Amino acid sequence: MKPFFLALTLAAVVLTVPGCRSGKKDASDRAMENRERIIEILRATGRPGIEAVISNLDTTDFYTRGAGGHHTEVGGLAQHSLEVYRIMQVTSWFLRSDSVAITALMHDMGKIDYGGWHPWRSVKHLSEWGLKLTKQEYFTIFYHHKPKLRYFRYPLRVSLSFADVLSSAWWRLWHRAPSDASPDDTGAAGGPDPHHD
Repeated sequence: MKPFFLALTLAAVVLTVPGCRSGKKDASDRAMENRERIIEILRATGRPGIEAVISNLDTTDFYTRGAGGHHTEVGGLAQHSLEVYRIMQVTSWFLRSDSVAITALMHDMGKIDYGGWHPWRSVKHLSEWGLKLTKQEYFTIFYHHKPKLRYFRYPLRVSLSFADVLSSAWWRLWHRAPSDASPDDTGAAGGPDPHHD
């Protein structure tokens, strides 16, 4: 069983190594490509309310802002979300693909605005925009930064936490950024998030 998980982990790592990304493209070109890919993946879920989410994302800086203490470059939030999705595709092949797509791509979406804890803002926005999350999706997004074991009863939650940590760790390693990188280094189009979490 260990070789199987080792193979999954190595495959996930290859998918997130910055050198494997789309080369030296202009930040705006990369942001546009990420936007198109995210929209394609979200639409493929076929979930009621997903078109409203896509429309509302276009009114925010989701595709151009940095992710906070990692993926601080312009477009880093969308890039990180896609990396998490790619990792979860490999490690969560046995879970519902629509749940994997929504939790991976929307787990940090709450970083688009300020005030409060971003996982809470993520589920709040999705709800306000008309997307009904399953109980597992809700708890997966809401608790993806909580290391308490009782939250690990959901396989989707375990997969998201693993993918999130792996993506951010590889970015920090590649950019030699400390794990406690300052939230002032967000690279966000709207400036740093004073409530970075």
